[in-house]
Amino acid sequence: MKKKVWFFGGYFLKHELVSGSIYIFIGSIAANVFNLFFSLFMGRNLTVEAFGVLISAVSLMSLISIPAGSIIPTIVSFAGSYFAKEDYGSVKILFFKITTPLIFIGFIIFLFFVVFANRIGDFFKITDQSIILIVGITVALSYIGVVITGFLQAKLAFKFISFSNLIGIIFKFLIGVGLVLLGFGVNGAIWAIFISGLIPFIFGFIYFRSVFISKVNKKNKTNYKTIFSYGIPSSLATLGMMSLISTDILLVKHFFDPLQAGIYAGISLIGKIIFFFTAPIGSVMFPLIVKKYAKSEGYNNIFKMAIGIVFIPSVFISAFYFLYPDLIIDFIIKNQTYKSASGLLGAFGVFITIYSLITLFVYYFLSIKKTNVYIPVLLAALSQLLFIIIYHSSLFAVVAISLLVALILLITLIFYYIKTYGEYKRLNNVAGIINI
Repeated sequence: MKKKVWFFGGYFLKHELVSGSIYIFIGSIAANVFNLFFSLFMGRNLTVEAFGVLISAVSLMSLISIPAGSIIPTIVSFAGSYFAKEDYGSVKILFFKITTPLIFIGFIIFLFFVVFANRIGDFFKITDQSIILIVGITVALSYIGVVITGFLQAKLAFKFISFSNLIGIIFKFLIGVGLVLLGFGVNGAIWAIFISGLIPFIFGFIYFRSVFISKVNKKNKTNYKTIFSYGIPSSLATLGMMSLISTDILLVKHFFDPLQAGIYAGISLIGKIIFFFTAPIGSVMFPLIVKKYAKSEGYNNIFKMAIGIVFIPSVFISAFYFLYPDLIIDFIIKNQTYKSASGLLGAFGVFITIYSLITLFVYYFLSIKKTNVYIPVLLAALSQLLFIIIYHSSLFAVVAISLLVALILLITLIFYYIKTYGEYKRLNNVAGIINI
């Protein structure tokens, strides 16, 4: 019996999803520890109102960077196929085809922040225009750095991803703490976020130096039409996903007073710990399925394993949020003000659990070229936006809307998976008959 347990344990740990996830998980845990320290330090050393400004600025960065982040699945899908075939010339072509327009887009976005700094600040109730400009610079950088991120995932360079991201987060913590202690306040915290983003960007260029000198394959058929046919719906799906966990914070900052917005930001921070711990699974699963799909190998078992690995710990953490919300707030933030909304923590944990599962489903469909998944995801994101705008009588209403929308989306994706899995099994059965 012991031998079987050890054998199963060894097989489980050596599985490419698990081993890759372990590298990302360890790196993410270490990075998230410093992220958590960063957030805790800011929560304790900034006023509640200033902390609300910081979280809103971060959410604004995330929201405006959504189109950049939404390109990652496209990069992984194409680059992953090329890496699987060791076609580095095509990787080089793809890199420059994607990077060139993104540099231009990043520049335009920065100009937008410069021109409309006043209006952006008025909408989010941020009076210091320099904060808006720092956000603009950070977003512009993200539109270039996202290419490196996508190529590293496609290369399955999980160790390197963990290392470079960890170094960047450590710099963010050290610089942020230093600048706040020197009296720069929320501006110092946001500058630290910008500087930390440069580290993985520089390391990534060094890592791919051999790719940049590769010979180009003249038969390569990757063109903008091919990229856009997959990239547009893929980007819309990712856009919707990112919106689901950013829109609520931004709208709360707009519709509620600074104190309530700060409280919601704190509850959101704690709730998203679930996603911090489970996100590496999806990051590893996606390029692995892309690789297997490109080689016409089986991939459904990887997806099922990912669902199990994400679901079990998420449920336990959510249950803990329901049972001991005050204790968790005391332990993580240590500010009595946030306890006024402790009743929201359990429901927010369920929302993030559902969101984590949705993320896996969306990555699964995108990895096998089922890009129509963008339709239900985008509809869910728009529904969340409209319902919060209409019904924002309380913070509980905001959480309830997000939870209900996410649940309906998850159920929709489960039915879509059942349909897709049935098609997958039929194709495999036909292939088996032909081989016989």
